[in-house]
Amino acid sequence: MKKNKCILIILQLLILSAFSLQAEEKTSVELYQLAEEAKNQEKWYEASQYYMECIQKNSVYGDAWFNLAYCTYQLGEFDLVLNYLENAEKYSKDDSTILNLRGMTYISMGKFNDARTIFQKILKTYPNNIDARFGLAELDLFDGKISGAEKYYSEALRRQTENRKALLSLALVSARLGKNDKANKYISQALKLYSDESEVHYLAAIISSYQNDLANAEKHCRIAVEVDGNNVRAYELLAKIRYGQGFYDDVIDYCDFIIGRDRNNSIAWYIKGRALLAQHKDEEAIEIWSSALLINPLDEVMRAALEILVNKNVSIEDERRSQWAENHIQNAREYARRYDSNGTTYEYQRALKINPANSEARMNFASMLELNGLHESYLDQLIFINQTRAESSVSDRAKKKMNDTIEAYESLLQDSLAKKWNVQPFYLDKSRWKIGLYYIKSGVNQLHLESNQIAAEFASETFQGIANASVLTDSLQVQGFGDAYQKARSSGKDYFIILSIDEGMRDVTLEYTMYSARTGSKIKEDSLYSTGNLKFSSIFRRFRSDVLNLLPVRGKILNRDGKTLLVDMGKSENIREGCIFDIVRKNAIQTAANGSGLVYDESDILGSFTVTLSGEEVSEGLLEYKGFYDRINTADEIVLIFQPKTEEENASGQEENEAIQTVPNADASGTALNQKAGLTAEDLGVRKVPSFVDLIRSIY
Repeated sequence: MKKNKCILIILQLLILSAFSLQAEEKTSVELYQLAEEAKNQEKWYEASQYYMECIQKNSVYGDAWFNLAYCTYQLGEFDLVLNYLENAEKYSKDDSTILNLRGMTYISMGKFNDARTIFQKILKTYPNNIDARFGLAELDLFDGKISGAEKYYSEALRRQTENRKALLSLALVSARLGKNDKANKYISQALKLYSDESEVHYLAAIISSYQNDLANAEKHCRIAVEVDGNNVRAYELLAKIRYGQGFYDDVIDYCDFIIGRDRNNSIAWYIKGRALLAQHKDEEAIEIWSSALLINPLDEVMRAALEILVNKNVSIEDERRSQWAENHIQNAREYARRYDSNGTTYEYQRALKINPANSEARMNFASMLELNGLHESYLDQLIFINQTRAESSVSDRAKKKMNDTIEAYESLLQDSLAKKWNVQPFYLDKSRWKIGLYYIKSGVNQLHLESNQIAAEFASETFQGIANASVLTDSLQVQGFGDAYQKARSSGKDYFIILSIDEGMRDVTLEYTMYSARTGSKIKEDSLYSTGNLKFSSIFRRFRSDVLNLLPVRGKILNRDGKTLLVDMGKSENIREGCIFDIVRKNAIQTAANGSGLVYDESDILGSFTVTLSGEEVSEGLLEYKGFYDRINTADEIVLIFQPKTEEENASGQEENEAIQTVPNADASGTALNQKAGLTAEDLGVRKVPSFVDLIRSIY
């Protein structure tokens, strides 16, 4: 047996040696041909290896250097692409194909001006060059000039009437512009010419899904996966289409197939969870998404969907809540390391919304309150921690320290305004505004199914802080503006917002329009863009801040003693000594017909109120009544008309740093008081990339 085994090993070694000798004997031309075959099959790694072997045999092989650069471009190693192109240029000076690839590489690296210079230079020398037009079209897409891109693609198609990329790009751009007849014309041409290509059928399915023709989209998706069984994007789209058609068992089967091939495909995990949710299998959906987030913890949309589901359906005592909250605690620690108090506070609030019993999150959130001078709120948090945490988990020393701290703060706050007026701030109803957050059902072509629904529900949650919420929101699906207006007006909303979200692979754009629920007039329309890690939560924090900057500061009178009034507003709402309010008769205030301000008749102004002492949740001050008679009663409303700057603000010329942004922040006219303008994408030198631009850039 041992002898036979030795003979077998020797034979295997001889065979391997023969193969290696054959490989060594291959010429650079033969290696180049093998590389071309691998490249045509989009086997970029294999092709790169053959091109490198080819160059080792013949270092002056210019075409091999160029194609090695092209494969490296497909693999996303852009710095290396430029190195390879330098070698290619040594043997093919001013070759337009080399220049075009350099330009496309500059686009991928964000060097847009350099890229434009190259493409324009090419067109001066070669006026009919279509690749340069493709490059200029992509630059226009990055600038949001979709019609400009359409022009360049049309010029390219006129020069090469059967050009695959021009046809497919024009089909997608036309669909984006709502020119469905043109989109169908171009994709039909592409299908006639390239009917045996999986990508063409996949893009045909995308265009049909844009037009909500799911039957045609399904047909082309099935052809795409028959032509190429490795087309994962087509399988994902097919699963989404079957979801849109209501065939949830099929969706789960397709997702299991994709996951079986690649367990790291978080989109397949997400779609499977959506299908289970549609079948009312909430617990199974929770388990699927929880498992998927262990594989890809950076999928923020899936995390948001999970947390929304958990907050609706899972018992507050469920032990898994601790695990789900941990991600936000880690994010809070990271924000704290960067001295970002807004981000730190937000993440602790999210952690506590998921797991209110988390002592670490609550203690750190309490510390943020203390840091901002909210000592009463800090004490409330300490008392809550002391009452709810398990006795067995706390040492005697820690218990004594906590009790001593609570006792010290209770003593310190004996003379607070709330104690003086015998008011319990925790039970105050501080709701000022009612806003509807509405969405139109997403199409199946979004990266995450039901993304608009998730966006609206997640946006609603961002207004719900730990303290009393001043803005009450709910989210609903609507058919359009008329449906939204009817729902908002009939339910007594002050405003309503229709929002939608567009996801790219690396970025997200939130578009929203805010309306008056009383008149239906448009108040504001905006588009917010974010990229990088935590882009999803970041964009909704900015959205919340934008909305709060439009809402006037208003409250009501709680009590009075002669000419001294107590009102239900304090430091937690940025009220300070010297703030001046109009006192308006109860129920006499309306939202403005146009804009976000407030309107009330002059005859309904009963007097003015000036804050002389500001507590955390309540303030007192002096009134001056208007006219001869004193008509001011409790429950009459107050509207901020003047807010003085602090000494620090006057000295520094900067606005106050508000760490907990949960309250309205505008005067009676709707003008923001302390607007903190965040950096825009343009400020950072980042171009917004709609999801369909990613799609066009993937066309080879």
